[in-house]
Amino acid sequence: MSFLMRIVRNFTVPKYRTNIVTLQSLQKNSRKIHCSSHLCVRMFMEHENNYAYSILENKGYAISLKSDTSNNCLSEQEFQEALKSNWSKKSHKEIFDYFQKFASYCTEHKLCISDQIFDTYIDSLTDCIKLGTDEELKTLFYTLNKWPETPSIRTRNIIEVWAALDDECLSRLKNWSYDELLTFLSLFYMINVIRYSDYCMKALQKLSSKAKNLTPAQLVQTLFFIGIWRKSPFDMHNLEVEINKKYSQFTIDELAIMSMGYFKSKTPIRDPELVQKIINTVIDNSKTIHEVSLAALLKLIRYSSKSVLDDRINRLLEALQHEVPRLSVMCNVHMALVGTSTLNLHKQCLNNIAARVIKSMPDTRVKDLERLVLTYGTFGLRPDTEECFFTKVIDELRKPERITEIEKHGRSFACCVGYFTLLGIYPVDLIKKVLSPEFREQTYGKYCFNYGREILTLNNVAEIYCSDANINLLENKQKKILAKKYTDYVPNEEYVKQYNVAEQMFLDIMKVLRETRGGDEYVVGDHILPHYQRGDIIICNDHSGTPVPVKGVFSSSDFGLIRKLPDDKTWIVLVIAGRNAIIHGTDNATGFFSSKVRDLNTLGYHGVLVPWSQFSKLRTSVEKSLFLNSLIDNAVNKNK
Repeated sequence: MSFLMRIVRNFTVPKYRTNIVTLQSLQKNSRKIHCSSHLCVRMFMEHENNYAYSILENKGYAISLKSDTSNNCLSEQEFQEALKSNWSKKSHKEIFDYFQKFASYCTEHKLCISDQIFDTYIDSLTDCIKLGTDEELKTLFYTLNKWPETPSIRTRNIIEVWAALDDECLSRLKNWSYDELLTFLSLFYMINVIRYSDYCMKALQKLSSKAKNLTPAQLVQTLFFIGIWRKSPFDMHNLEVEINKKYSQFTIDELAIMSMGYFKSKTPIRDPELVQKIINTVIDNSKTIHEVSLAALLKLIRYSSKSVLDDRINRLLEALQHEVPRLSVMCNVHMALVGTSTLNLHKQCLNNIAARVIKSMPDTRVKDLERLVLTYGTFGLRPDTEECFFTKVIDELRKPERITEIEKHGRSFACCVGYFTLLGIYPVDLIKKVLSPEFREQTYGKYCFNYGREILTLNNVAEIYCSDANINLLENKQKKILAKKYTDYVPNEEYVKQYNVAEQMFLDIMKVLRETRGGDEYVVGDHILPHYQRGDIIICNDHSGTPVPVKGVFSSSDFGLIRKLPDDKTWIVLVIAGRNAIIHGTDNATGFFSSKVRDLNTLGYHGVLVPWSQFSKLRTSVEKSLFLNSLIDNAVNKNK
């Protein structure tokens, strides 16, 4: 081997890979191959993927990943003699045969394929791959999987072998049937390189474009591998159409496997009828469905149901509430999130989930605790359990055993603490920990621009509710930077753009109030609390109840800071709760809006929540004016 080739190998650049972009991506995203003896598969597979593939294998859809290669182990002398062989004079069959022998020997003697003693042999092997039959290629895959584990898939020699296999499979792709395409996708899955394989990308693109020609079994396999690939092919919609046509031919587990493909490739199902079918199937099988299948289906339902106007989610939660005790915490978290994302409140289901999680609190991840606190905070619900759920969570986060996990998943911890504020819970010691300079730097880095909204939220909450505590608050400059990052511009009718429903409602209320209070100077839109995304409408009355001008009272130079009460007049802030801020089937706003009103009242303002569910029913300006005045009067009288 030339000196130049040795340098190339040391930098782990496969000679068969000419796509530099692919290589750079590979080097950044390399994944370690692990041993998994109880599955007879030498790689790490996520539990969900392992479960899904076992279903495909048991149904006879996919090939077995168990190695069926022979164990012709060499003696020490035979091994040393083989290394000295002149491989250029041997046939490709002999070279392939030695690949198995070397694998068996190295497994027994714990030698790695990346050892330099194999460099010459690997060069000859990769040169011969193009001469192998399809069956011989399959044997090479199984044999490669038999070698002892390497630090990553880009380790020297192993990357040369799988890259050569990738190129050869790519050249044969056009001649293979759909079943053959899927068989080799399974083999690439076995060696854990689907995400970096050109063959896999082209094969999945071809299969998805020919969706109408695929059998139900082939559709299930295709979507499984799309989930492993974690990208969406160009013709994903074709797959959705065919799933809908052949829906009755799929089992609940097969639907779950296909759901993984959609969710992991970040592709929602766009046909609401298909989503409805999936929900009905889950309801019908709620008592027997496996928790992994259920979690996969719940994730897709949540991802594909951003706005639900009927009772489908409520019916789903009604059926699943009885299954909470038998399901894992993670599955229950996904159940809770289905209701959260669609703003469907099912109290009994959430009560059952809280009771279930309390029993497994020490084993529950911080990430899952964060999601659950978000759920209860969104609905403003304190679950009815024997022990206080939130006290248990806070106590759990304080345990020394959680320190390592919190250091690793600092942002989940910070968000979890931030979501407590939606419920009016302010654990001072946890807030202090999140706002400490050490935690902020370790979790977000040195620059405040990288801080999440949760940092600004906890900082402002600490200013409002924990002013006596010794907490490291942000500097004013940092607050302003974060406020500019996380707040929206206040809607302005002079600025022409396509406003959404909530923004149109904001402008409509501004117009009504200006007409009844005396003009533009008496009504302004601004941010009193910069840790909330949307601005509010601000008005003011004197002690006799007469409107007074408010324009120019709040300086633009103070944007990003909490606007304290300017004087002792009656300052009223209207918080606009748009369509997506109202809990389904009620007039109640989510915790993000009710907590905003609570914060405003604590500062001395009179917070007024204006729900879209009521305001949208009003047609005339007179009706709207009477409604708004009624809300304002109630808020002012309530806070006197």
